[in-house]
Amino acid sequence: MESLNSTFEEICRAFRLKGGFLGYNVIKSGNINDTYTVHTDYADGGRTYLVQRINHYVFSEPEKIISNVCGITEHIRRRLREEGEPDIKRRVLKMYHTPDGSYIYRSSDGGYWRVINYITDSCTFNSRPTAKIMRNTGKAFGDFERYLSDFDASTLYETIPGFHDSVKRFDSFTGAVDADLCGRAGSARAEIEYLVSMKEAFSYIRDLASTGGVKLRVTHNDTKCNNVMFDASTGEPLAVIDLDTVMPGYIAYDFGDAVRFAGNTASEDERDLSAVSLDINMYRQFAEGYVPRLSGVGETELISLPYGVLTVTLELASRFLADYLNGDTYFKTAYEGHNLVRAKCQIKLAQDIERKLPEMCRML
Repeated sequence: MESLNSTFEEICRAFRLKGGFLGYNVIKSGNINDTYTVHTDYADGGRTYLVQRINHYVFSEPEKIISNVCGITEHIRRRLREEGEPDIKRRVLKMYHTPDGSYIYRSSDGGYWRVINYITDSCTFNSRPTAKIMRNTGKAFGDFERYLSDFDASTLYETIPGFHDSVKRFDSFTGAVDADLCGRAGSARAEIEYLVSMKEAFSYIRDLASTGGVKLRVTHNDTKCNNVMFDASTGEPLAVIDLDTVMPGYIAYDFGDAVRFAGNTASEDERDLSAVSLDINMYRQFAEGYVPRLSGVGETELISLPYGVLTVTLELASRFLADYLNGDTYFKTAYEGHNLVRAKCQIKLAQDIERKLPEMCRML
């Protein structure tokens, strides 16, 4: 604790934060970066900042992340001003910089640090969302897309290359099947056959993109409700956070991942497959929050959204199954066959999405 206290004192000086360092709290959500709230004694009520140690192993070029984040947050801030938003400080993240203009500080202990504004009177939701929270999450990400609809997505760095290249994911999966490094393919024959039969669904979004049916846009790539700050009193959405995975992409993936995650009636590693299905009401709630806020979206791009739910689910199933076949080298596992259980769960979800696609398209 003493070493962190001295590090935070150093960071306060480096970023010229207002007031002297008082203390910190650990923010336990998030799986990549270490996040803290740091408190200073500025003025009567003090001041709170969000301070993050960037995981340099995952993000080996943090400057590219910072470039993306600063670019899009400044753009959103400008759009909010144009719309006359009275509370901009709570509606978009702000990055602080050191006197030399750097948004990253390398501390004496070798850590890479950044400082972000703390949004007051706000909260996040880490448990399964209610219908209201699901709709408001849709509003938040719909606004995010609308504010950035005129941002040139091609200027962003691809911080995780091929992250949502579903065709590449399919090829990696079939490569794992062919190699069968651990002799496990026999225990997953039905799952392998199903995913192979869905090859065309893996390429659906990319095929649309190749014909100009969908537009390359700024995408968040982690559209879960815990990446939205909500007003603590009203539950209304304030700002989208966790912007490190922002990259150029297609909104069908953002829409699809949000619905896949929150719309699953069971956990991602549910053994009882009878409990796994798509909650069509959660799909409706997110869509009713998200779609009306979009800007410049044509009919083809709109109808790609429910197909994005299927594609993202198949993509994750193929990743889990490939990792199982490769010997569980990527995803952390809690027991033998954990990744196979995960793959089966996602496949069951995908099969239910297939059945419900006509209804999902009619809703849009």
